[in-house]
Amino acid sequence: MKIIIGLMVLLLVLLPVFAGCAPRPAPEPVAPAPAPAPPEPGQEWTLDFATFWPATDFQFIEGHEAWTKTISDRVAAETNHTINFAMHPGGVLLGPKELLQGVAAGAADIVTTAPAYTPGTHPLTEVFELPGFKNDNALVASLTVHEAWKQSQAMQQEYDDVKIMFFWATGPGDFMTSAPVRTLQDLAGKEIRAVGGTVPSVTALGATPVSMPMSDAYMALDGGIVDGILAPTDTLQGFKLAEVTGYITKTPFVYNIVFVKAMNLDTWNAFPPEVQKIFDEVNEEFVRNYGELRTDYTVAGQEYAVKEFGHEVIELTANEHARWLEVLKPITDAWIKKTNAANLPGTEIFELVSSLDAKFSQEHGAYGR
Repeated sequence: MKIIIGLMVLLLVLLPVFAGCAPRPAPEPVAPAPAPAPPEPGQEWTLDFATFWPATDFQFIEGHEAWTKTISDRVAAETNHTINFAMHPGGVLLGPKELLQGVAAGAADIVTTAPAYTPGTHPLTEVFELPGFKNDNALVASLTVHEAWKQSQAMQQEYDDVKIMFFWATGPGDFMTSAPVRTLQDLAGKEIRAVGGTVPSVTALGATPVSMPMSDAYMALDGGIVDGILAPTDTLQGFKLAEVTGYITKTPFVYNIVFVKAMNLDTWNAFPPEVQKIFDEVNEEFVRNYGELRTDYTVAGQEYAVKEFGHEVIELTANEHARWLEVLKPITDAWIKKTNAANLPGTEIFELVSSLDAKFSQEHGAYGR
């Protein structure tokens, strides 16, 4: 009996050992991870880009085409979408006076133009074209106008039917004429191509302003319809005006013209947020790029006219300079009074632009010298 009980105890002790040696059941097969879902197909857009600049001008080649390439490259690299541009230079899709109205109506997706080509439609924007600002160069002028637009709700409302990409400006402009202009008497009675806010200045100086798009200036000068043009000197090369003028009278205190790049609102609203973000970032970058570009070519255009066509560059004497400024001084006061009378913030926008012009002139006035 004791032997049987001992065997049973031994069996109980060894049972877990034998159980541990038993084969383990095969593990349950692990289901393979599901394949990642294929990315949603991206959208592709081809945008019609219309401008009055000819395809040969630096503003088109190094400005507009550089901007479109930057947009396309970044959209391709940072999203699964594609943006292409169909370029329409030289006013072939929309004439200079039709560009802003046309993009608002959907005749183009993007345009670049000068608001001054449609006088009276953007009254607050005319402030940048008043005489008397420091306006050292196109970089200063471009930063000033774009920042003023960002800060002025009233100015933004002038463009509420389009999506503004950005503003930039010519900076200083000069009288380029077929006969020398050294004094106010030399300018008196001359027919001078001028647009927008520069028209009152030309009138005050004794000349007769003739409004026309830049793309028409060559034929007007060549045919004797006008005696000269008030514009930046890059046009001497870009628009070939060196061929039909012979003199450059330096008057940086008279001239500045604003440009704008605008998009159709439906086009803008069709983009997803990640694409809109790229446009916004590139636009801020190109305000400076366009300003530097225009400054560089303003200098180069004058050098080209002197070297290739023998243009004479005329600097006003100190006394003559003072005479011109005295004649122009009442224009700003008259503009502020007129604008305030129209229930628009004329004083406010003038003070804003004056402060920004001083700020950016201090920071960037030496560029291009």
